[in-house]
Amino acid sequence: MRILAVALIATFFFSFGCSWVGRTAGKASAKIERKVDSVQQGYKDGYKDEQTK
Repeated sequence: MRILAVALIATFFFSFGCSWVGRTAGKASAKIERKVDSVQQGYKDGYKDEQTK
């Protein structure tokens, strides 16, 4: 019975860790996407400004 309890507790902590890792990876991915969007928008703005000169 103790082995089963330890296994369930270990499974709970492992699944919590996976959830945390997934959430952290999702946040990092979103930050990277925002930065890429900013760079692309800056490129377009700079290109448009140079074309008008």
